[in-house]
Amino acid sequence: MQTLVQDLIRHYDDLRRHLVRELRDADHAADIAQSTFERVYTHALNLPAIHIDSPRAMLFKVARNLCIDEARHRRVAQDWARDKYHADLHDAQPSSEHLFAHRQLLERVVETIERLPPRRREVFLLFRAHGYSHAEIAERLGITEMAVAKHLVRSVIDCSRALAELRTQLLEPQTVCLQGEFGGDLAEDR
Repeated sequence: MQTLVQDLIRHYDDLRRHLVRELRDADHAADIAQSTFERVYTHALNLPAIHIDSPRAMLFKVARNLCIDEARHRRVAQDWARDKYHADLHDAQPSSEHLFAHRQLLERVVETIERLPPRRREVFLLFRAHGYSHAEIAERLGITEMAVAKHLVRSVIDCSRALAELRTQLLEPQTVCLQGEFGGDLAEDR
């Protein structure tokens, strides 16, 4: 057993140099070499009756197998990460319910803006859609800046009211009334 340990120690540096060349990472090569030494030594301790003809060949073979196992593990982990990434991308897509709710919201905002009095709608669109300042709107429409501010406040209140109504419609639970033959005695045989 002592000669086996001495042979393993003698070939350990060769194994590490070989792994550094193959793996191109000294730290990773040192980890694999250490794991290899531990496995071969543990194997020799557990089966003392078995004679290892070439400790060097055994070290290199076990190291090769560890590298293969690690490469397989890394590939599985990368495949899992790729699949998870694609699943997350798929989950990131808005649901049809989400799209429908936003479409409904947009339609309600457009309806509300269309129902505004003409002057209020014009002030609101010039300010929100076209980015004009209060002074520019006042000059363009021939009204005071105070009138522009009042029109904007009223249009925002109207839009907020419509959005609040829509929010209560979307968030209130819909109650289902059981009528007629779907009463409490449905499960009873008559």
